[in-house]
Amino acid sequence: MATTGVMLPIPETNKEPKDLRYRKIHFPNAEQVIFSTSRKGFVPLPILMRKLMRHLAAPEFRILAYLHLRASKYGICFPTQQEMAYELGLEGTKNLTPYLRKLEQKKLISTKTSMGRKFYLIHDPRIGLQHLADTGVIRADELDAINELCIDLGQQLISDPRNTMKSIDQASGRPIISFDSGKSWQWADLDIQTSAPAK
Repeated sequence: MATTGVMLPIPETNKEPKDLRYRKIHFPNAEQVIFSTSRKGFVPLPILMRKLMRHLAAPEFRILAYLHLRASKYGICFPTQQEMAYELGLEGTKNLTPYLRKLEQKKLISTKTSMGRKFYLIHDPRIGLQHLADTGVIRADELDAINELCIDLGQQLISDPRNTMKSIDQASGRPIISFDSGKSWQWADLDIQTSAPAK
């Protein structure tokens, strides 16, 4: 009897995700102690933040994480400095101000004072990583590791300011990274917003 060449469907495997299997093996009572994202009460913390940690002092990271936790879905928050100092366990606000300034210099936040309040815009960590690459703080090997994570996450790569050529995917012939000669495209909108006079 001749075969017709019809392929049978591959049976589905109802295999649990690897992390869940590990959790069940190593932490059998985990369901009772973990935070479940199926309930309210959490905010997304970008995975790329872990690549910023080596470039932040511990207080800078604590303040940045705090601002992420306070930000609305629009990326903005406006806690008072007294409230921030209290919740971060600081003695006063004088220790807070220099670190906020450093976060702003590293392009991780923008601040604006208006109506007697200070507003904080929390940036995508990619903006800060690109700034650190552009200023030479991030070395080429570190940038490669950051971009490997970007690929794993399906995100656009951080451009290497030292490279003036386009990286080409050998299989498809398409550019992987678009490098440009200036930074104006990255900061133009931000500079307009932050330098506009208060109304």
